[in-house]
This record gives sequence, C-alpha cells and structure tokens, in this order.
Amino acid sequence: MKARRFFRAVYWDNELRRADIRRGLGNDLGLYLMNRSLEPVDALLRRKHSRPDVPIVFIVGAPRSGTTVLYQLIAEHLDVGFINNRMARYFAAPIIGAMLHGRSGGGHGLALSSEYGRTGGDLSPHEFSWFWHYYGDFRLNDDLNDEELSQIDWQPVKRALEGLAGYFERPLVLKNINFVSYQIAWLKQLLPAAKFIWIRRDPRYTMQSILRVREDEYGDRRAWWSVRPRDAQDWRDRTPVEQVAHQIDDISRAIDAAFSTVPTKDTLTLEYEELMRIPSDTMKRVARFIGADVADENGLDAIRLEPRNHRTIDDTTWAEIERALAP
Repeated sequence: MKARRFFRAVYWDNELRRADIRRGLGNDLGLYLMNRSLEPVDALLRRKHSRPDVPIVFIVGAPRSGTTVLYQLIAEHLDVGFINNRMARYFAAPIIGAMLHGRSGGGHGLALSSEYGRTGGDLSPHEFSWFWHYYGDFRLNDDLNDEELSQIDWQPVKRALEGLAGYFERPLVLKNINFVSYQIAWLKQLLPAAKFIWIRRDPRYTMQSILRVREDEYGDRRAWWSVRPRDAQDWRDRTPVEQVAHQIDDISRAIDAAFSTVPTKDTLTLEYEELMRIPSDTMKRVARFIGADVADENGLDAIRLEPRNHRTIDDTTWAEIERALAP
C-alpha cells in the first residue's frame, strides 16, 4: 500500500511530460527497494545523532521566485548542511546518504545554474521531493488541511531531519516549496528549532517564467506545473494566466498567514531583486538569521549576479499578465 501511494504521487504528471524527461519505473523501483532495506539502519542513526536544538531552515515561496538560486548560494557560501544530488537517492535513509555523499562547510564550487529547480552535479543541492512523498501523502494537492496532516505519521520526518541536523552539527537547509510552503505552521510545531526564509519576486516575471516552464516541460501552457493549491482543479477551465496568478497569490497568502503565527525571530523575508543586486550583504543577513558562519567571505564579496527580470514573452500574454495583477 505504501509503495502504491508513493509511486502514484511521484508519477502523477509523468504522462504529461515530454518523452525525454519521463521517469523510468525499473530504475525507480530498484531505488525504492534499496531505501526500504536501509531504512531500519537509518532509524538507529537518527536516534544516535538527533539534535532537536540545531536549526532546520526551510526556504519557501512561489515557483520561479528565486528559491533555487538562494538555496545554491547558501549551500556554496555558508557553513550549513544540505541535501545534494547524490544524497537525495537515500530518501528513506538520509543519514546513510549523508555519511556516504554529504558535504557541508561551503566552497564546493557549485555553479549557479539549474533547469526549473533541477541542479547539475553530484554536490549541487537537491529538493529531496521523494523524502516528502515517502512519508507524506500529497497525491491530490500540496495544501493539506489539519485532518489530512493528522493522518500522516510525522515522527519519522522529525527524527530524520533532527538526526541529519545533528549529524552535520550545523544548520540544515532544505528547499522544497511544494511540500513546505503550505505546511509552515504544522512544521514549526513538529520542529521547534525550525526557521523559514521566504523569497519573493516581482509577480509579473514569476508568472512569465511559470508559463514558459509549462510549455517547456509539458508543451502546453494549460498543464499545471509545480505547487498545487487545494482548489487547483477548480481553475482547470480558466486561462493559463489566470491559473498562474491564482497559484502565486494562494501560495503567498498561505505563507503570509503562517508567518503571522511563527515567532518573528524564526522568519525572514527576502526580495529576489535585492538578492541579485547585493548578494553578499543579503547572504550575510541570511547567515546571521540561521546562525551559520560564512565559509569564504572574500569569495562571497566577489559575487556579481545578473537579475533575470526581463520580458521574454509575447505582448498579448504580457498584457494579460498585467491585467491579472491590476488592483
């Protein structure tokens, strides 16, 4: 039953994807079985390394708002623990994955490039989606209500993340906006040391970027991509611009409401445009917030980033975007 739920969640959009990026069940099944076999050993390691006092930092926000580049900058320039692409294969045995492939301390030589959240290279940060699918139930949407959340056994999640933080002995930084952006208040109760960083971007360019991803990933602007609000199905007959505007607005309202319930010392809001303009100052602000050292201050000060807020979509769609955002 657990395997069936897991693969239904992982493969929910597989038939919509372009043929060259569809998943292959054979390899995925082998990976799943490996994780099931390692999980009991990892459970022992979670108890051994558990550190509930070490911060677990979640990056949240709308898709295409700068969450990935922020994650990459933190992994490269701050002394933190994070999930890299090799570690992510151990979604049910993350401490074993960290022992085999984990890195911390910054200075990994990571490139600030990605393809719609997917980074390249073994050491680059990974979203760790299968970890959340393995323990949670996000098949229908990503905004679970209290009753649905209460039906999930969250203790393995708590033990895994607190064990990872203890193994790294430094703040653990995670980014998966699908499974965290709507569950902030719940996760704060589960993980008292949790902190949350919300990065926001000019919604016009966020909307433009999401529409382009829909075309590139599915060949269809009408196909829903990334975070699914609870009422996403109710918007299936609306225009793609209206769908994306609702997606961004719904996520933002949920994060804003959750931040009002979390202690101010445990939340930080950043602007994408500011991160691009003054990356060194912004990253030092992040370091102070999460209690992490800067790995290479000279290297951080030398960073120069180019904002990607440029129109790259047709005039008709751009006008529709601006109408959707008008007061």
